[in-house]
Amino acid sequence: MEKDPEKLDLIHARIGMGTHTILGIIVGWASIQLAGMLGNWLTVLIGIVILIVFGYGMERLLGKKGIKWWFANGIIIYLLIWLVSWTFFFNLAG
Repeated sequence: MEKDPEKLDLIHARIGMGTHTILGIIVGWASIQLAGMLGNWLTVLIGIVILIVFGYGMERLLGKKGIKWWFANGIIIYLLIWLVSWTFFFNLAG
């Protein structure tokens, strides 16, 4: 059975967006928890390191897609969801 490259790319994009969304929510919650102990700037640095490490893991899982693909299907989603979830959990806690 031959796989259609366009369908496979769509599946990979959905996997990338879904996993980065879940990771953004988790890191948003963890940022609220860690900000009190470590400070805001160190928490942001940890969130960016998590993004980079996760990006390399996704690259090994899905194959090399390039930085433009990862930027569109991972980085932007992660940063947006991280900011929104951090704001949500910050307001929920306060």
